[in-house]
Amino acid sequence: MYVSRLDRPWRETPFLFQGFYIQESDEIAKLEELCRYVYIVVPDEEYTLESAQKTPTVLTVSAIDELVKRHHDESTAPRVKFTEELPKARSVHESIENVTMEIWTDLKEGKTLDIHDINACVDVMVDSIKRNPDAFNWVCRVKEHHSSTYRHAINVSAGLTTFGRAMGFHDEKLRLLAMGGLSLDIGNIKLPQDLLDKKERLTDDEWELVKKHVRYGMDLLEQASNVDERLLWMVATHHERYDGSGYLAGLAGDRIPIFGQMAGIVDSYVASTEAKTYASAMTCEESVQTLFKQRDQHFKSSLVDKFIQAIGIYPTGSLVELSSGEVAIIIGQNPRRRLRPRVVLLLDADKNPYGSYPVVNLLKEPYTFDGKPLDIVKGVAHGDYPINLEDFTF
Repeated sequence: MYVSRLDRPWRETPFLFQGFYIQESDEIAKLEELCRYVYIVVPDEEYTLESAQKTPTVLTVSAIDELVKRHHDESTAPRVKFTEELPKARSVHESIENVTMEIWTDLKEGKTLDIHDINACVDVMVDSIKRNPDAFNWVCRVKEHHSSTYRHAINVSAGLTTFGRAMGFHDEKLRLLAMGGLSLDIGNIKLPQDLLDKKERLTDDEWELVKKHVRYGMDLLEQASNVDERLLWMVATHHERYDGSGYLAGLAGDRIPIFGQMAGIVDSYVASTEAKTYASAMTCEESVQTLFKQRDQHFKSSLVDKFIQAIGIYPTGSLVELSSGEVAIIIGQNPRRRLRPRVVLLLDADKNPYGSYPVVNLLKEPYTFDGKPLDIVKGVAHGDYPINLEDFTF
């Protein structure tokens, strides 16, 4: 239904748009909490819908928590083998990178965003991640050391799709999340490049200018036709934080739409694993630990936990060192035992390359050949060892 008016000023509510379609159950709960009645449009007529509660509703468990709890990891088992999907994932990633480059180039030249271009982009990626998320996320990780303007957008898009898959979302919402990931930072094209590339700490004025990329991105989307309002909400709220410390509107708690909360988690995680001109990248393990520490501060705890379950403590494509001294790369997750993923051994205990690359399922092979426990002891940063992951084949 379309909410056209409230019984109180819009500026006193967390709703950024004066008039919007109800998309999620938590929006109904928020309206019920804030208003005694609202006006809805059912076509060509306007009705008053009174709240069943005349006093604010206190929810012991939010709609988001219920959504997280009712889905089970067993339903997200890969449909095809990693090695079968990997060549397709490589091709899909290359196509998305090319299309994303064209979209950003067109926008820089002042052209209007064509939402159909993004739709075409995400359909093939969503299908690949549905078949086997490890394959596409592997490709994103091994290309991560490349300097690409579009790398962050593609990695966030893939991360959000993987997150949505773990949440049990169907195709329509997965595609919306994927589109959101590609769109979150398109407003950056309106910012000076020297500001984006600056190595030193930003001044207060420069930081205020950088924050405007959210508004610029919303403007670009609003100029396009047939844009889902939920996509606008994702862009508008991906820098809001659960404790109210974010921007633009300073929303807090579940006043931030679920897609905006999910986008904030993935965007923050991906950004921390990427090297900057002013800072080195965190390992995936460090980034996951940082997210965990921010539970119910910057991000809702149940969503953080679900995201970590989706990608693993050691995400696919990340390098790790084993208790044996060997260096390996993660190629797949074991949903029930996230600390026991499937790995490929790359370097022996003396850090010399293997002649062949054995695959080890740590869930089924918990010991070395001489009977010692075989565990992951730490994450390893890309670049610590001379390993060319992009050319790696199985």
